[in-house]
Amino acid sequence: MLKPDTTSPHTATVVTNDDKNIEAVTAVLQSEFTVPNEEYIRIQQNLDTKIDEMLQELPESNEGINLTEDIPEVAAYQELVEKTYKQYYTANEFEKLMPTNQAFRYHIWTTKKDVHYKMKISDIQVTKSENENTPKNYDFGAQVKYTNNAGKTSLHHIKGMAILSEEGKIGKFTIRDDGGIQEKIYEDTMEQ
Repeated sequence: MLKPDTTSPHTATVVTNDDKNIEAVTAVLQSEFTVPNEEYIRIQQNLDTKIDEMLQELPESNEGINLTEDIPEVAAYQELVEKTYKQYYTANEFEKLMPTNQAFRYHIWTTKKDVHYKMKISDIQVTKSENENTPKNYDFGAQVKYTNNAGKTSLHHIKGMAILSEEGKIGKFTIRDDGGIQEKIYEDTMEQ
């Protein structure tokens, strides 16, 4: 009986759809819950400064500003979101990320001058639904270590669900329970 040559450099690793789906969910979780992201902070601070400038230039009768892609600060933010998330989302779901502020939503307070919290995600578990009616659903959970400005740490267990409509592409991503981390961030940043 012949055994396969596993020492050959041409041995292929089989990557299943499930592997690609789990990789997509894991990558999004790692991005959302790894803080600080210095590139995000720089780009968002530049965008905030531009928005403030635009608001100051508005006549009193005008009710808002129009943030379009031709504004370099907006383009830089869009490029960051695209670079970070586009490969993991369906086209339809990706188009919803920016208008609904879903990209980097746990990072937003890091742009404040005196706020320097950190988050690190670990123990990511992504499991495919065993329900034959929902074969594209994946449940996920993870631990997030949060450290506030004072250096005090707390652990938060997050849970959620993702639907992978296409191979390796998220069609829906929902954090059902963030273990109170968003509330904790808000409380800590309001103390600053």
